Amino acid sequence: KWSIETVSSSLFKDLAANILAYLNTKGISTDEIIGYGIGIPGYVKDGIALNCVNLRWKNVNVKEEFTKAIGYDCNVAIYNDAKLAAYGEYVKSDKAYSSIVFITLGTGIGGGIITNGVIQDGASGLCGEIGHILVDDEIGFKCSCGRRGCFETVASATGIKRLANYYNSIYNINYMYTSAKHVMESAKDGREGAVLAIEKAAKYIARVFSTLSLTIDPNAFIIGGGVSDAGDFLLDKIKRYYETESFVEARNTDIIISKLKNDAGIYGASAFIIKKFKEVS
Repeated sequence: KWSIETVSSSLFKDLAANILAYLNTKGISTDEIIGYGIGIPGYVKDGIALNCVNLRWKNVNVKEEFTKAIGYDCNVAIYNDAKLAAYGEYVKSDKAYSSIVFITLGTGIGGGIITNGVIQDGASGLCGEIGHILVDDEIGFKCSCGRRGCFETVASATGIKRLANYYNSIYNINYMYTSAKHVMESAKDGREGAVLAIEKAAKYIARVFSTLSLTIDPNAFIIGGGVSDAGDFLLDKIKRYYETESFVEARNTDIIISKLKNDAGIYGASAFIIKKFKEVS
């Protein structure tokens, strides 16, 4: 794996040039390449990036643009990056799960749902947009989607920091948190605002899992993203709340931390393009 700096206006050109240079360095012909799996941080449907805010894309035909840039007709599979990360966790799991729900707790909250080995899209590509499930009707932080009380406003890295600072303001504690990691460390030390924020976030995560257990009934909930680095400190709290929030029949569902971390999308994209190639051939 390797990474490059890009700008939106030349992304496809830069990506293609770097791939071809890498293949040349390794002495690999393009004829040997099964295909290219591409994860997009936004809504994707039928290979079209419908809306990708970070790249300022709307209705971009990624396959068309990519093949034009790389200079030859090739197999290309495009998906939402969180869904590909979910697929990576699914195919590389140590257990033979038939279905999983994967969430990434980062700046926002992304997700992916795999049932019987299939990435679920839904009618309009929204399946897996777990971060926008409405959970909070107490504080009502405004979400980037325009609504208030979305899951990601209270359980993402940004949300956890916001919660901790909110509780500090409520209790007139003159202290500011700068990151979710800062909040986690402070909660371990017993700082009141941080403790309240972590408990609230864990409860909301457990509540969302409980809801999804009744609609999807997965074998496992897998947690990725930067917040998952808190490990057992956060995981134990989520499991404790899940015990009270969920149906008895769902309480044996595994709740685990991501195995692949930031590489989940790489594994998912490669596995997906291989799967698509086999279907074609």
